[in-house]
Amino acid sequence: MNVADTPIITYHQMTSDSLYKDSLSLTVSVHQFERQMRYLREHGYNSLSARELIQSLGNNQQPRCKRVWLTFDDGYESFFRLAYPILYRYGFTATVFLTTDFIGKDSDYLSWEQVLSLNNDGISFGSHTCTHPHLLELSEEQVRHELVSSKECLEDRLGEKVQLLAYPHGHSNLEIQHLAEDAGYEAACGIRGGRSSRFNLWRTQCHTEDTLLSFLFQLTRWPYYAKHFREETALGQFIRTVKHKISR
Repeated sequence: MNVADTPIITYHQMTSDSLYKDSLSLTVSVHQFERQMRYLREHGYNSLSARELIQSLGNNQQPRCKRVWLTFDDGYESFFRLAYPILYRYGFTATVFLTTDFIGKDSDYLSWEQVLSLNNDGISFGSHTCTHPHLLELSEEQVRHELVSSKECLEDRLGEKVQLLAYPHGHSNLEIQHLAEDAGYEAACGIRGGRSSRFNLWRTQCHTEDTLLSFLFQLTRWPYYAKHFREETALGQFIRTVKHKISR
């Protein structure tokens, strides 16, 4: 799969209140989300399941149809209550990355009953670790525990292999990516930073203030090219270094 050919979109929490704001601007309103899904359906997009995404990673052929991979991080209860009915209405699927220690913790997060119900309806699940830590701040042993224990917990509950991981806060490094592969994942997702690879799939993130036009931009190749310039070219890295020194 050429990642530039398949946009990977990330969501977090959803709300029915169009005026709701959160400090990180990661909450998307139902109105926004429905407009986005309606656009995808009207313009011939198909959404990938986790299994289809994995299969496409080893396929270098040009896709025959327009594809998008919809992902949701953290396992908020609003996915079940607000996002899934819209996905179902437009014939789309999604992958939810679960922080296993948060499942059923309180009303903000999915319960195991909801997770199993969604799984039976074709929603895919991946790991978002056990406790959602900054992995770069942990020891190798702690990282391994977060990756392995969460995977085992999900596989035990779902009764199927968990193939995908999303790094909390989107951050990883080569050592963490190797640990993810050693833990048995088939691929892993970030948000920004680092070279693009099977264990650092670049995703774009939906925000509270996004318009339909900014969502359409995420469906193009330009976000991928911009990240490629920033992360994988000498000029891009030089500019980042200069900006970092100026900001200090």
